[in-house]
Amino acid sequence: MFILSSLVEQHFRETEKFIRKLPKDDVADWLLNTGYFPESNILPPSFKIHNFKLKDKPYNRKVKDLARRQLTPISYPKSLLTDRVFAVQDPRNYHDIVYYLHSEWENILNRLFPESTKIFSYSMPIPIDTKNQGSVGSLRSGRMIYEWIQMAESDLVIDATSYKYLAKTDITNFYCSVYTHSVAWAIAGSREIAFEDKDFALFGNKIDKLLQYSNDARTNGIPIGSALSDLIAELLLSWVDEKVSLELAELDFLAVRFKDDYRILCNTEDDAKKVLSTISDELNKINLSLNETKTHIFSLPDGLYRPHDREYFPHSLRETSKVSFKTFEHTLLIALDIHRKYPGTGILEKFFSELLTKDKRLKVQFSKSERQCLMQLTKFISLLFLIKRESEKTLSHVLSLIEIVYLTNKKYQKTLKPFIKHIVEKELVAASNKNSAFDVVWYIFFSRYIGLGITNFKSLITNEKISNNTFVQCMITSQNKLYSDSGVELYRKPSECKGVSLAHRLDVFKRHNRV
Repeated sequence: MFILSSLVEQHFRETEKFIRKLPKDDVADWLLNTGYFPESNILPPSFKIHNFKLKDKPYNRKVKDLARRQLTPISYPKSLLTDRVFAVQDPRNYHDIVYYLHSEWENILNRLFPESTKIFSYSMPIPIDTKNQGSVGSLRSGRMIYEWIQMAESDLVIDATSYKYLAKTDITNFYCSVYTHSVAWAIAGSREIAFEDKDFALFGNKIDKLLQYSNDARTNGIPIGSALSDLIAELLLSWVDEKVSLELAELDFLAVRFKDDYRILCNTEDDAKKVLSTISDELNKINLSLNETKTHIFSLPDGLYRPHDREYFPHSLRETSKVSFKTFEHTLLIALDIHRKYPGTGILEKFFSELLTKDKRLKVQFSKSERQCLMQLTKFISLLFLIKRESEKTLSHVLSLIEIVYLTNKKYQKTLKPFIKHIVEKELVAASNKNSAFDVVWYIFFSRYIGLGITNFKSLITNEKISNNTFVQCMITSQNKLYSDSGVELYRKPSECKGVSLAHRLDVFKRHNRV
């Protein structure tokens, strides 16, 4: 069958069709409740918003005279000198941004899905349910990264038959570098229109101001983590994509974008360079830039498939129903080697997800000998903690697997409990010393969640910077310390989170709302 338009464009327009069927009240409700906190692998389920309703009027009645408010960060070290920082903003400012987006939702959709674009986004943050059209889905965009990147790759492979070259690039330090005024420009359609509005009559300028005063009146950066930030990022980059497409209307190229990552099909190397140069020029106008070290041009079919996936595929456990302990060890070490070769690709999380069946049962088979089984269980737990040291962001996945092992092997809990407790206590001290509030929050949550009996958190966490972190304070005191003057409840005790396993909450391929 002859395909009239590219598959990537078809995907983009199908997404638009489903999004336009969503009631804007449902979208606002999803953004306020499911979308407020970062993904479930960043913060434990104690951090959940409770019944956050869209009000008839904004909290901040006078946009011209906003109070300076602070972001609340949570971070883990990426390297000796850099941290990966997520943050939440004051719920009153967050609500008001949603309020203005809701009031102009049709205009927002027109900005997100421009008619004249040749760069098609695969990262719409509002989830759709194709089986129940008109209903908001359950996935978060970050949770769809595996599914959507694979979908984009598959579509590109088919569309690539009309081209000879593939260019790849991404934006340097995107979220932290966003110039908030440029959000207003993108929504208005031009810098000049937004600039002339000195009275904040335009809703884009209202959003710009609310973003600034969520972050101590700063104009650089939007918080990483919320679905709202992802939506704002899409608004901004859709505008950039449209401008690039119009400027290169006569050039034969096709591109997809997943968040700040671009893949471009062209017929000549010069065409690829021209597209990259044009994207770079448009980004420079709003204080953004492409990452030269991650910019490459390939002669097709090179570049269509991710090398870490190719290397891992022969060892994948996805189609395996049972995994021997020896196979687990062997595959773990292979995944670790690939992770070290291609850091930041999520291969370890993929490996962890493949250790579970669809109903979240552990595939790993332990020895029937009690003595051997106990040794393998402790070895399993130890290996998981060691792998976590290689990639900080895997901590939630590691703890979800340890929860399964601990709760499903009741015969050995008397021995496993002090073993896990001892490791968690040591890891808490290490996390405090290396300034990782992320680790500390998860370890305190996990300790209380499965009842390890650790009570001396203050003596284990001696780093004042970490102990004063608001998320850490919530966990230590078991009380809400997040924007407590806002009247919005943002915390619940770990004991109130039981009933749904961590593995279900973290499921990569079937993400649920925060429960």
